[in-house]
Amino acid sequence: MTYQTFDTVGTVYLIHFETKLAHAQHYLGFTTDLEQRLKSHSGKNGSKLMNAVNENEIKWSVSRTWTKPKSFERELKNCANSPVLCPVCSGEKAYNRKK
Repeated sequence: MTYQTFDTVGTVYLIHFETKLAHAQHYLGFTTDLEQRLKSHSGKNGSKLMNAVNENEIKWSVSRTWTKPKSFERELKNCANSPVLCPVCSGEKAYNRKK
């Protein structure tokens, strides 16, 4: 595993869940290898939330990505408003937010 700092550039990604799990309908993450990270999320090596989503057989998909530093992921998480960034939830307007 490589060490990532807040200025490490990679992919910030937003996953949309087809149905909510408790209060959650999105997962926001950062990686330098999106393909490998999505494989982890599909298996048992992802985050606790993604593991729970998979255990409950909730379908999910990547709805949006940004090529940005890790600090951008923190900025988005601090906003705590993933639905407005998600094109599945907010339509095309989402692409005009947080470019």
